Amino acid sequence: MSDPVIPHFPMKSALRAMAVMGLLLASAFGTGAPVLNGQTDDAVRGQAADEDVRRVSREMIETAMAEQAALGYNLLASTNATRFETAVLLAIVRSAKAEGEEGPPLLFHHDDWYEAYRSVLGLEPQDVPEYIALAHEFGQDRIIDFHPVRTKIEIKEGFEPEQVVRVKVGWPEGPGTPDRYTFTDTTTSPNLRVTNRQRISYWLLDYGNFIIQDKIEGVQGRPLGGALGTLFSIVGDGRAKQNRIAIAEDGLMVTYATAKKGPFKVQPLTLTYPDGTVETEFPPDRHDLLQLTYRVKLPLEVKYPEERSD
Repeated sequence: MSDPVIPHFPMKSALRAMAVMGLLLASAFGTGAPVLNGQTDDAVRGQAADEDVRRVSREMIETAMAEQAALGYNLLASTNATRFETAVLLAIVRSAKAEGEEGPPLLFHHDDWYEAYRSVLGLEPQDVPEYIALAHEFGQDRIIDFHPVRTKIEIKEGFEPEQVVRVKVGWPEGPGTPDRYTFTDTTTSPNLRVTNRQRISYWLLDYGNFIIQDKIEGVQGRPLGGALGTLFSIVGDGRAKQNRIAIAEDGLMVTYATAKKGPFKVQPLTLTYPDGTVETEFPPDRHDLLQLTYRVKLPLEVKYPEERSD
């Protein structure tokens, strides 16, 4: 039996807030080989399930981020976070593959990500968006596995992706270490309270012209106002489960996100403008956006490798 869908509320702002929950993870691509310094980080080895990791250089991350900045969309907006992050990650994975790299997972250290972001945008620490600053404060690292054996999936229904990566995000455990952090995104209407747990994971399926983040674990949130805000204050936070995005030639982003709470789910279809504004109404006579909408809604059933317990 399919999951019941939360009934429509006559408030597009509430749907907009739920869409942002999916967009807040964290996901033209870069060219050239990534500069890997071969270092490992003992503090994050646990995230890689006791495997070695290779740390991506800050310079390579900065190059990939600069290529995204050149596209002209707002890299400060949390609603563009998934587009930005996944583009940077996939740029470096593609470069590694082009060089025949099939070794251990790649480590994107929190210091390197934060400083590269500040450098590309020319930001002082006080000007960094809260969701970026908190990730750095908590030492939230990214570990990306693209080994063809470890990331082999079986498509039961739908199309084969061009590449598959496994993404793990988190910080090391220790005495007194928080197992989550929460912030309020005031760029949404109504505002959205988002919680990142110590361990976030998802599968990233890259189709070239659109991407899917699937089996998302560790991200939850709730709108703080409107009809859905009232509902979630009763039933508790919803959890982001899947996110699909496709980008039009003029930079508009079509998003089809799924958030769940118990037997309920919300699946808003939204349009994000390059400045980060999210709308639930699409402009008329945009046949290209209709095509993207069709694409992100295509049926998909995937069998993933069994996950080892952390």
